[in-house]
Amino acid sequence: MDTVVQWNIRGLRSNFEELKLLLNQSQSAVVALQECRLGEGQVPPRGYTLLLPQGGSPGGEAALLIRNGTRFSEIDLKTGLHAAAATISLEKTLTVCSLYLPPNSPVSKLSLAELFEQLPKPFLVLGDFNAHSPAWGDSRRDGRGRMLEEFTAENDLIILNSGGASVAQWLASPP
Repeated sequence: MDTVVQWNIRGLRSNFEELKLLLNQSQSAVVALQECRLGEGQVPPRGYTLLLPQGGSPGGEAALLIRNGTRFSEIDLKTGLHAAAATISLEKTLTVCSLYLPPNSPVSKLSLAELFEQLPKPFLVLGDFNAHSPAWGDSRRDGRGRMLEEFTAENDLIILNSGGASVAQWLASPP
C-alpha cells in the first residue's frame, strides 16, 4: 500500500540521511516536507522527484517528494503562501499539498480559501501551520489555532491527526 508522509524537516541538507532512512523504511509514495531550507544544487534522494512551488518560495519552505514511477501532475499554485501541490495517482487519485505557515507571518482565512480553491478534490493538505489547538491534540489554543478551527468548520474540512502540537492535516472529500 502506498503511503503519504508529512515531516517538518527543518533543513533538507542537515537531515538528508534521516530522510533516506524514512523513505527506505516507509516506502512512501509521497512525502510532504516543510522548512526545507534548500541550498544551491540540492538534489532529492535517489528514486524521488522533488517538487517545489512554481515561482519558487524562498528557500523552498514547502516541497513534495514523489517516488519515481508514481504518476502525478504538478499544480501551479497562485498564492503567496509556502505551498507545493500535485495530483497523485495511487490506488485512487488524490491531490496532496504541502503547506508551511511561518510562525511570525500573518495568514488569513482568505489566503487559505484562495489556496484551497485551486486544489482539485479530494485533497489532503499536510503541513506545519504553527498553530495551537486542542482540535489537533495540543493542550492550548492560540489565535492562529482558533482561526484554523473556524476555517476548518466553515469549509467542511476534516482534521485527520489528533496529536501534534502545531501540525494538522486537512482532508476535503469529493463534491
